Amino acid sequence: MADDQTFEIQTEGVNVDEVMRLVRERVEKKRAAGVYDRYNLTGITKLEVAEAKSEEDFLRYSLKMLQRTHEIDIADFPIPNKGGPFGWLAVIVKKILWSLLKFYTWRMWTQQREFNAQVVNTLRALNRKIDALARPPDEKKD
Repeated sequence: MADDQTFEIQTEGVNVDEVMRLVRERVEKKRAAGVYDRYNLTGITKLEVAEAKSEEDFLRYSLKMLQRTHEIDIADFPIPNKGGPFGWLAVIVKKILWSLLKFYTWRMWTQQREFNAQVVNTLRALNRKIDALARPPDEKKD
């Protein structure tokens, strides 16, 4: 296996180059359509982490990122028809399955959102407390 590959496909009759070309093409189409923009924080992360001069700066940055990203999007999403002779049938089946499972997934993600919010609020409170303890005595509020 070459160093630049994550895995190797070893199946007779599979054109790996064609599969990879299709994957890259689809990713590029989605990137051009802006599908990944909402989730891509890498450029911001690299820039902001590089500017962190100390552990305290990094902690503040991490807390800010938690505050921005702790909510999980539980809204409905579109189920597209990808064509083909049975595309419409696949959409109908997916919509039926989603309507049956929605109650359970909504409850689970709601609980996860609540937990995430509590963790972020706890970390913010701890950070404020640490800041207050780290201030020189003459700056502390009485």
